[in-house]
Amino acid sequence: MNKKELQRQESNKRIVEAALVEFSKNNYQVATLTDIAIRADVSKGLVTLRFGSKAGLFLELMKMVCEREIVFPKTEEKIKSFNEAILSVVAYSKYLAKEKPLVAKFVYRFLDCIEFIPEDSRQVMKEHVMKHDSVKFFEKEAKAGRINKHFDAYGALCLFMTNCLSLSISTVNAEVDFLNDKDYLFMLPLITVPKKKK
Repeated sequence: MNKKELQRQESNKRIVEAALVEFSKNNYQVATLTDIAIRADVSKGLVTLRFGSKAGLFLELMKMVCEREIVFPKTEEKIKSFNEAILSVVAYSKYLAKEKPLVAKFVYRFLDCIEFIPEDSRQVMKEHVMKHDSVKFFEKEAKAGRINKHFDAYGALCLFMTNCLSLSISTVNAEVDFLNDKDYLFMLPLITVPKKKK
């Protein structure tokens, strides 16, 4: 590999890393290519030349996040129930917040303003998340009418994950111990159909 190609790869890496920081600090609409270029120590023109637009850069970043299985890695233990699926989302949000806080914030920002994210990036995330074992249990709950009719399985999982990440990130930022996994279940009524009182 020649020197020019090495420099190109290095600058691309800096741009993508700078984008991760900016998109984790700000919602998609607020982050700018100018701020990303300044953080990467390159010109805005170079960012545009390499990635085309903010949407193009965001798509590359989303692919990188998903290809590395940062959002939903393969789990060692097989999920066997909706309750286990819920707890796997809780446990992973806590893991991200503690071990990969920048990625946790990026995923939270993505989910929190998902309606403003370009469609192709939303699709990359959806395809990645739909491979995860927990989704089939959300789908079973949706088919059984136990997921709020305003959501499909993916939408319900995303909403629950958003709230888990928010709580986990707040806990890390406050430098206090995590809640017990089961204490996160108070958020379940956000996505499930309330049980009728007898």
